[in-house]
Amino acid sequence: MNGTIPNNDRPLTLDPTMIRRASDNKLFLYTTAKNGSVWTSDSLYGPWTHAGSAELPERGGAPSIHMINDTYYMYYNNHEFNYRTLGVKNKQAQTRYHGACLLVASSKTLEPGSWEQHGRLEIDWAMKYNILDGALITVEENDTTRHLLSFGSYQQGIFQLPLANPPTQLADGAMDRLTHLANNQSIAPVNGPTEASYIFKWQDYFYLFFSSGHCCINREKAWTDVGDVYKVMVCRSKEPRTGYVDDQGRDCVNQSGGKEILVSHDGIWAPGGQGVMLDEEAGGPIMYYHYVPYDEETNTPAMAYQFGWNKLDFSSGWPVVV
Repeated sequence: MNGTIPNNDRPLTLDPTMIRRASDNKLFLYTTAKNGSVWTSDSLYGPWTHAGSAELPERGGAPSIHMINDTYYMYYNNHEFNYRTLGVKNKQAQTRYHGACLLVASSKTLEPGSWEQHGRLEIDWAMKYNILDGALITVEENDTTRHLLSFGSYQQGIFQLPLANPPTQLADGAMDRLTHLANNQSIAPVNGPTEASYIFKWQDYFYLFFSSGHCCINREKAWTDVGDVYKVMVCRSKEPRTGYVDDQGRDCVNQSGGKEILVSHDGIWAPGGQGVMLDEEAGGPIMYYHYVPYDEETNTPAMAYQFGWNKLDFSSGWPVVV
């Protein structure tokens, strides 16, 4: 990229979402909501311009923006909702690591400050998931439009449920139609280090991208081993709601399935929080993500995050980062 690489020196700022505005093809890159930044560019290669903060009223994170018709919808999480107001007595629901919720906003322009708030998605709190990292896929089948939201972090991994049309609230009976998509337990944490899902349709398959491992420094401001930090995994299915397996045929819910496609290497540490988009400038699909710059001389990861992207090659039937 030319010029400044989109970045933020606050450890809470990660999980980018990127989209082109339909009216002028301008790129908008949002990071962790009010704690993060908004960057804009006319090209994937830059130069990128810092456009300020997201200007959302909630203290949130992990934004994910999707366009439907002429409106942009953003899903982002918040760690401050009081589930006791809904009668949830479990103390886990009052912790940052199990008390998140998802909120929805919409905009016609993508500009900071233009977002209309639609409130919290009323997903029931449960021990098996944390309600964050929402990402939408819209499926057209037999003249029917379905909006499907994947979400989840740690606990038992990634889940999905249907949203209404427009997708600002749950569909009728959504909680009864909850499905389990992935739960990778192949590294240190025994409760399933699986989060940041993103589903991308390519040819005959739905590809479920997710991040596995520790995203961030721990409470002692230190990183875990390279094998336990963020990496990007993928599973696929011919159905958007179930049946995801990896390239070895392992079930991605019950057998810790997941094909690694991007791991720490060279000057890149803990890549993840990814999204996928089809982009004409790149000549095909790309994957974008955050990573931590790594000093190879001192073997030290930085205390900061930067934005990166790569083309994806699907010629083998599985995405390869190029």
